[in-house]
Amino acid sequence: MTTLEGPTMTDRPRIAPELLAALVEAAPARVRRKLDAAPRAAGEWTWTRGDGTWTVAAGGETVTLTGADLTDPGQAVCTCLLSPRCLHLLSAVSLLDTTADDGPADPPDASDGEPSGPSAGHDPLAEPVEPDAAARAAARAAWDAAARALARGVRATGASGRAELLRASALARAARLPRLSASCVAVAAGPRDHPTPDFDLSAYTASLAALLDLAWRLGGGPEGERPAPTRADVGVGRRAYTEIGSLRLYGLGCERVVTASGYAGVVTHLVSVADGAPRTWSVSDIAPGGPERAAAAHGARVSFGGTALSHRDLGRAALVAQRVGASADGRLSGMSATTAATADAPPWDEGPLAALWERPAAEQIADALAALAAPTRRSGADLVFTEFTVVGPHPEGAEATAGGRTLVLAADGARDPLRARNLARLARQPGTVLRVMARPVLERPGRLVPITADGLPDLPRARRGRADLSLDTLRWADPEPAPDTVPAAPAPPPPTASDPGTAVLARVLSRLAEAGREAVPADPGTRLRERHLRTGADLLTALAAAARERVRTATGESAAPPPDRLALAWLAASTYLTAVRHRLHTLAWDL
Repeated sequence: MTTLEGPTMTDRPRIAPELLAALVEAAPARVRRKLDAAPRAAGEWTWTRGDGTWTVAAGGETVTLTGADLTDPGQAVCTCLLSPRCLHLLSAVSLLDTTADDGPADPPDASDGEPSGPSAGHDPLAEPVEPDAAARAAARAAWDAAARALARGVRATGASGRAELLRASALARAARLPRLSASCVAVAAGPRDHPTPDFDLSAYTASLAALLDLAWRLGGGPEGERPAPTRADVGVGRRAYTEIGSLRLYGLGCERVVTASGYAGVVTHLVSVADGAPRTWSVSDIAPGGPERAAAAHGARVSFGGTALSHRDLGRAALVAQRVGASADGRLSGMSATTAATADAPPWDEGPLAALWERPAAEQIADALAALAAPTRRSGADLVFTEFTVVGPHPEGAEATAGGRTLVLAADGARDPLRARNLARLARQPGTVLRVMARPVLERPGRLVPITADGLPDLPRARRGRADLSLDTLRWADPEPAPDTVPAAPAPPPPTASDPGTAVLARVLSRLAEAGREAVPADPGTRLRERHLRTGADLLTALAAAARERVRTATGESAAPPPDRLALAWLAASTYLTAVRHRLHTLAWDL
């Protein structure tokens, strides 16, 4: 038996969104008000784990949760006479993650259409779909819940608003709209987390915008013209795979994945080459866990075609695979009939792999930035393969040149300490020439996050001169450079691509998402007009008018109208902000 103060354990039960919504909706209004006043009170109670159960000591009462996933009202009970409509039970279950919190919904796959193989000439994610009646009803419910959450603001959305979002999530899941279901859950976490230091207003604002946009595309909101929804808008709950035949695969390297939602593991990048054209693929091992799981997965056996390779080895190997399963976005899976045999892997700069480095770096970066800004992308579309020459240290990592440009190989030392240490070691080897697989950072011009580097000295033969910089430790000696070889202090980092006008727009949108329609400023468009962002100014003016709109009730009272017009105006301004920022970020890269 384990006793913990507060539900900080990651293996506590999860609750079905529809069950949590039903429990909240059934509670008396006074109980919901008390829950809104102290939404995380159960975090201070004592949670005790038993054999298949959790008990929560709530003062003089005890809440009992039975099973890993709570889907039936009988699995959550309290000794209180008001159970299951009591504050003790509602407080405890409101802190639980939902069964829909399995990470973001996977992109669509090709299981319902033609097989998507290496020679496929279309993007299955862009195929239009026609929502049925159940899907349109779920989209309307999601739109209504999100619009009301916007009008109230996350501060005042409360348990009732959260229950409405979770109810919409359940409807979306029943209508086979997993991406919409996951978006509802992401926004529903905001009212729960708002009182805590972990709440991120910018992330909540982005989630709310994504939900409104998705619900509108699928048929929610007021009538009007809208783009046809695609399979990317639908999503899939669990990725399925279609057999695509045989592939000759070459490992490129692995990268660490650790998410804020409690998932971790590795992604191994591979490439196949057909008719001289490379195509990237990936194999992943990501599951609930912390940073330590990423290191363990790196050395764990890959479940692919019966091979005995670890992810570390697969990232440096070549495979001949038969009857391979693949998703439309380039993820590979070892199906029951898949077989694979290892083969000699060529160096990065020879044979079929050399094609990856032939395109100019500027062209590759431009394509990767476009992929990063897209709502969905194929695995590997955001990667850059180029040769770097190390210049020296930089506050964010290592300064290097590529294609005549000075760039920064960057890492976040707090979130990615091993990659940061490896870059610090590389920075003390000026003149070292490396081939690097990296990913540009859209909002930080000139910065790329290196994934795997080739051409490193003093590595074991099995590493083939290659290191996965977020997972392998570079262990060569680190002598201090002689005084006459110390590189000059690096120039300060270039300014970010955020324009003061767009910053004003972002603040208005975030303020409204947090505090509701009453938080809109008096004349929000003036500063945007001063900076010649007339479209943005017009959108903010329309948003302010929608926020202040009032109607007369049957008794003559002034009241706010339904929030549809407000939500449309806010979504239009948010969409504009995203497009302008992407354009500014791209221009700041000066490609």
